[in-house]
Amino acid sequence: MPAIRALFILVGALLGTLYPFVSAILADRGFSPAQVGLTTALAALAFTLAVPFWGHLADVVVGRVAALRLGVIGSTVAVLVLLLDVPPIVVAALIVGFMGFESALSPLADALAVNALAGSPRAYARVRLLSSLGFASTSILAGWLYNVTGFGPASILWAGTAAGILLVTRWVPDIARFRLQPPGDAVSAPAARFRGGSFGLVLRTQPRLRGLLLGLGLVHIGMLAGFTFLALRLLDLGGQPSDVALSAGISALAEMPAMALIPRIVARTGIRAMLVAGILLYGLTMASWAFLADPSLIVATRIVSGVAFAGITIGAVLTIAALLPPELQGTGQGLYQTVGFGIAAVVANALGGLVYGTGGATPLFLGCAVLAAFGAAVAWRAIPASAAAARMAARQEG
Repeated sequence: MPAIRALFILVGALLGTLYPFVSAILADRGFSPAQVGLTTALAALAFTLAVPFWGHLADVVVGRVAALRLGVIGSTVAVLVLLLDVPPIVVAALIVGFMGFESALSPLADALAVNALAGSPRAYARVRLLSSLGFASTSILAGWLYNVTGFGPASILWAGTAAGILLVTRWVPDIARFRLQPPGDAVSAPAARFRGGSFGLVLRTQPRLRGLLLGLGLVHIGMLAGFTFLALRLLDLGGQPSDVALSAGISALAEMPAMALIPRIVARTGIRAMLVAGILLYGLTMASWAFLADPSLIVATRIVSGVAFAGITIGAVLTIAALLPPELQGTGQGLYQTVGFGIAAVVANALGGLVYGTGGATPLFLGCAVLAAFGAAVAWRAIPASAAAARMAARQEG
């Protein structure tokens, strides 16, 4: 579907204009490592609180396309205000607000894709790699631009790309909203089951998700602490904004061939084995960052982390797609984002800033690797050999 493909390219490009540079932008505005950690932790808290709202809004109230548009518009307003000469407290508030709106983008794009593509691993992987292409190309080019101009143009690039997303969503297909009422309807269930909206419904009706989300949360604490403070590590070692951009861009480029191969891997090993292998590989990569002191070598390791990240993200999205019905994919994919990029980010950035500020890179990245190992073990136990079988079992239990 051309509109879905264009949406994923543009969402990746949108994130590539700003997301890899948030910690560097804050440092450039005079924030200390601890202040960077605190600000990004508060932003992650906003992300965590907002994602359930977006999932319910999308699945039950306005539809997934309309909710996605609202997230794009709100995040764009926040980044445009960053163009003004505002005090640090306002900068921090804008980053927090930005993350609250930005949290709608990835889960709702994933929900639209898995529904439009009927949850096919092959079709979804091919679409998802387009997001990596958009992210990689934009972040690398933006990094070179910021070498010359500073980070000011980031807001303009975000706004221009956001306008493209709003245009493309005119042709993005969506399915009907989930109906919580009336009780007894063929699609609905008794109202007592819907305490907490669609978010609470998903957690109660698919118990397998709880263990999966715990494992993913542990992994993402390490991953996000690594992502946030690797940028500062590169700058501390004498790197430039282009090195930060190249680090993120190479990782995203490496995701693409990995995603193209994922359908074959899934056919041979299953989703669970692929996901856990990706987690362990990412953990080994983070352990190497504890000892490498050459920015070029660190950037080179991002090829490996990109392959690992592809396995983690595709594995998580496809497992949730198999465990939940199409009408609840906005909520289900939002749950992954809430735990993996919300709650985990609060912990990662708050503690990561303290650890990096007091102990440096070695304890931070080794700790990240240990968390990945624990997360792999929890995820292996939680994920069924067949996600489809788990979904059927949950229906029978309900």
